[in-house]
Amino acid sequence: MARPDFEDPDFLEDTDTDEIQDRMMENLPADISQMEGDFPYDFTMPTAIELSQLYQEGIVQALMAAFPEYAADEFLDLHGEDAGLTRKPAMAATGIVQVTAEEGTVIEAGTVFLVPATDTEDAIEFTSDEDVEWTEDGTLDVAVTAVEGGADGNVAAGTITVMEDPIDEVSAVTNSTPTSGGMDEEDDDAFYERIHAENEDSNSYIGNDSDFKKWALQVEGIGDCVVDPAWNGPGTVRLILVDSNGQPASDALVQAVSDKILSPSDRSARLLPTGSAELTCVAATTVTINYVATGLELDGTSIGAVSTEFQNAIKEVYASAKEDNILRYAKLYAALANIAGVVDFSTFLVNGGESNISLGSDGYAVTGTVSFST
Repeated sequence: MARPDFEDPDFLEDTDTDEIQDRMMENLPADISQMEGDFPYDFTMPTAIELSQLYQEGIVQALMAAFPEYAADEFLDLHGEDAGLTRKPAMAATGIVQVTAEEGTVIEAGTVFLVPATDTEDAIEFTSDEDVEWTEDGTLDVAVTAVEGGADGNVAAGTITVMEDPIDEVSAVTNSTPTSGGMDEEDDDAFYERIHAENEDSNSYIGNDSDFKKWALQVEGIGDCVVDPAWNGPGTVRLILVDSNGQPASDALVQAVSDKILSPSDRSARLLPTGSAELTCVAATTVTINYVATGLELDGTSIGAVSTEFQNAIKEVYASAKEDNILRYAKLYAALANIAGVVDFSTFLVNGGESNISLGSDGYAVTGTVSFST
């Protein structure tokens, strides 16, 4: 559920600096000067400034931190600890780099390979996972892991092309396939969703739909879970899994969810009640969604900024679409129309049309191309 906006309580009304200072001046004896610039005025104004800051910043922040609905950052982490939950950390992307080198060359574990920096982007660093030695001239695969966790480590094929400290015997470096698996740290809204679910139904272990989703979302790297009950007859449950980047979950993540719920190595930690269901975990089937908008009329923003904000906004639409397995055109249209700075547009097409898109029971929408023009 969406987090509510914080509304200042009534007791914080009339607490700006001038209002506080006016009340202080009114409480002075009648024979004391209240003129601006006189000593009483100058003495009360600093106090009014500090009190206003305390009311409008300190007390507001303290109230927001006290409730998970409004808390952020480390204060939300504390609410998570109360619910027995921790924020999912960023995960580093992994991949394979092809290195062409002479016989006898050794690439030691920890060797740094780079996506070179550009005028607008910093370099992205990867380190080799283990020692690799060339027994003859040629090209070998070197497994690498991004130095920094996060989705930025998911880079395209052919972009890792240099070494931080070049070796004379190495003649070429490249990655023929994209790196993958990089996930950003769980944001406040996603973490709050799990805290809210835990607080709302913290003692349920009966294996209902909310239990399955809650358990799956506790696995690092999982961004969404669709529960498909009785998919193969009574007593069967299928979990359709998506990672934190909105892509089908990898085999490793699918297995991690299964292990989390079934705990095959430690029956005492099993979450699923014994004999209550046959559990199947699968990655989502992607339904690629392409967007075209023409005739955009903008005010104070750019096509690039609108495109980025639109792609962030439709993630929520994708998640809600799984309630009835239909991606609704009206909600996607509204996601564009409600972006600040978008005044109007002529056409808005979703997969070439203006109609709803059926996702099927195991389908999950992913964004393909976004083509916006003025």
